[in-house]
Amino acid sequence: MYKSNFLDALERTTRFGLSAPSVELSDTRFLTQEALSRLPIAIRDIMGELSEEDVVAQCLSLHMRLKPVIEKILGCDAYYTIGWVSLEKSEMFKQTEENLSEMLNRGITGPNINIHAWLTLPSLEILDFSLPTTYAKVHGLEEGKGAVVSKHPSELTGGMMYQPMLVGEEFLSKSGAMRFFATYSI
Repeated sequence: MYKSNFLDALERTTRFGLSAPSVELSDTRFLTQEALSRLPIAIRDIMGELSEEDVVAQCLSLHMRLKPVIEKILGCDAYYTIGWVSLEKSEMFKQTEENLSEMLNRGITGPNINIHAWLTLPSLEILDFSLPTTYAKVHGLEEGKGAVVSKHPSELTGGMMYQPMLVGEEFLSKSGAMRFFATYSI
């Protein structure tokens, strides 16, 4: 399911007149136990400690900044993926093709953007550094703060499903969303 949705997102990206990355899917899993144990330390060494404020509701800029870091650490491409997430009884950041097309055509005029972003690896494994902490903060929970979704979509539990809509970062600049990011350097 994720694979076909991801391929649809690539096609949609091109249809929207945006540059889609050249994607080579792989059966090789990159999120091994060894890699997962190295990630937090390597990210901290490159980016410094990330505070809750760096993570909560910062998915667009956070994953943009993490993309080259993840590529360096894992030695593979990481595809910036824009979409939404469904849980057993709710949908978060849901967008339709029409909504995204309208954002692209009219432009985004404020910092409160109801879209979500994460990284997809060539194995289709998902890395989402913001959703668990954002969800915990919004719902007043301690559990989930500082957590990361780092799984193949087939391993997600609790009815969680990621729904890719666009692939690549160009939507952010062409829609005007990029101007609401703080300036960071890696």
